[in-house]
Amino acid sequence: MIEIDIEFVKTIAKEAGERAIEMQNAMTPELKADNSYVTNIDRETERFVRGRLEERYPDFAFLGEEFGRHGSDDAPLWAVDPIDGTTNMVFNIPIWCVSIGLIYQGEAIAGVIYLPRTNELFWGVKGEGAFCNGVRLQTRDRSELHPEDTLGFTSGAIKRMETSLLTGRLRCLGSIAADIAYTARGTLCSLVGWNEGAYDMAAALCMAHEAGCVAEHLNGEPLDLGRTLREGKTHAPFVVAPPNLAKFLQENIQLRIPVGAKE
Repeated sequence: MIEIDIEFVKTIAKEAGERAIEMQNAMTPELKADNSYVTNIDRETERFVRGRLEERYPDFAFLGEEFGRHGSDDAPLWAVDPIDGTTNMVFNIPIWCVSIGLIYQGEAIAGVIYLPRTNELFWGVKGEGAFCNGVRLQTRDRSELHPEDTLGFTSGAIKRMETSLLTGRLRCLGSIAADIAYTARGTLCSLVGWNEGAYDMAAALCMAHEAGCVAEHLNGEPLDLGRTLREGKTHAPFVVAPPNLAKFLQENIQLRIPVGAKE
């Protein structure tokens, strides 16, 4: 098992989030080739996080959303989204975060997520639990939904799935790292995602597993971070939820647009 100083990683995430807030008045958004937003804050935050992690863990590899992968394929891998929820940040919606995950042998083994606008600090370590602001996270499972249950969907998932038969309140928060962390806490009952990167999810997936969730595709196949790293994005829609609720959703969610098809 790889040992890390999670307090050190928590400090980096908080510093990075606070720096991002300080830079917001000078934010310069621009569009990437895929028409998603990137800003000077995303790029500067990734440089800052990578530099701080390399001080303590020079032999680890690094994957960031903005500047890609560096280091040995066999080394433990920091998977970092410097600002997850950039569009929210651009439009002054407070749900955006710094996400720092650690992947080893295809598994998320530690992670920290900091939402600076709401001052929520999530962290988790494999075998040691998951927490938000010091409170241990534990999900509540269920086999059916109440009309007031909150169901999280990423924007890609909600556009491609038929959800009209689902009881509950649909929520698309704009940050999959926050979505999964909120699922681990029980703020959301579940999260359904589609076409997401390992840097988006690694930190939060560790927390979700530690809080009692599974992460599976609609056919029950476990979400494989190793495959996601190789292919760049998740290859099919997936559910993050406690086990019984995950099974219920897998049985009741239908695809409106098939996997691989364009809208």
